[in-house]
Amino acid sequence: MNSDIKEKSESLMELMKGRILNSYKWQEDIIKPFSKEMGITPKELEKILMRRLDMSSLEALHPRFESSRYSCILNKIHSDLQICWLSDVMEIISKEDADAIKDKIAKEVINGKSYEDAIVDGKKELIEYLMR
Repeated sequence: MNSDIKEKSESLMELMKGRILNSYKWQEDIIKPFSKEMGITPKELEKILMRRLDMSSLEALHPRFESSRYSCILNKIHSDLQICWLSDVMEIISKEDADAIKDKIAKEVINGKSYEDAIVDGKKELIEYLMR
């Protein structure tokens, strides 16, 4: 009897998790981009998330994703523009100026500009800054 209840509960939980993961926002914002980045199918990523996250973690993940997106973009820009060398090691650009350039690029990306185009423009701006 208890095993039937447990089995039904697990089945219901799986159904509820599946509904969350299959929502349009989840698919567009998380599942498709992350599965592509990881080199796995969307279904494989869904299985990983269903197995690794409980219901409350799953429900809270999308808002956390949204709030961390900007920070992750800033970190990627920091790396792609070699700010770690230019500011942190060589100190030929101030932290404030580096942050301003990164912030401008990140806002462009958040507002719909492709990351690649934003980085190209950001490199040009960085070179102009360094040449002053």
